[in-house]
Amino acid sequence: MTRLGHGGLKLERDWVALADIFHSALKRLGSVVEPLRIERHLDPQLPLLYVHPALIEQALINVIENAARFSPPGGRLRLVGEQAGEWIVIRVADQGPGIPEALRERIFDMFFSGGDGDRGPQGSGLGLAICRGMVGAHGGEIHARAADWGSGSEIVIRLPLWALPETDTTPEIDIKRESQPRHD
Repeated sequence: MTRLGHGGLKLERDWVALADIFHSALKRLGSVVEPLRIERHLDPQLPLLYVHPALIEQALINVIENAARFSPPGGRLRLVGEQAGEWIVIRVADQGPGIPEALRERIFDMFFSGGDGDRGPQGSGLGLAICRGMVGAHGGEIHARAADWGSGSEIVIRLPLWALPETDTTPEIDIKRESQPRHD
C-alpha cells in the first residue's frame, strides 16, 4: 500500500484480454463464488488492456470476493466488461444488502469495514483500499453505487485504453539465403 500510495510501484505492463482476467479471477476464487449464480456480460469486441495483469486480476478478485461475501447463497453476481469512449469499464454487481450512500466512498479507505456480510466475518478493511491503489496506479478509477436490480451494490472500475503499438510491416529477409552466392 505504501508503494502504491507514493508511486513507488513499478508496473510491468502487458497486453491482455479482459476475458482472460475474468476467467483467471473466477478460477482462483473457486469455492468462494460457487454458491452464487455468475452472469458474465463481456463485449466480444473489447480492445486489449495494457496493464500489469496480476495487479488488475488481484483488484478484480478483491471486488468479486467482497461481492460474494455480501451476497446470499444462490444470489446473482454480475460481471460486465464494456468499452465507454477511451475507457474499459468493469462492473461487479451483487444482490447483498447494498452500501449506504454515505459509506460508498469510505469503503475504499484503509481499515474501513462496513459489516459482516451474509457469508462470513468482517475482513481487515484493506481489500478495496488496495483495489483503489492498484487501479489508480494504472490511471484508472473505482467507485461504488447501488446495483440496478433492486438490491445490492455495484463496484465500477474504469481503466484507460492505450493504443496498440504500430506493427513493423517490413518483410523479414532470410539472411542465409540472401548471402548465398548465386550460380546463374
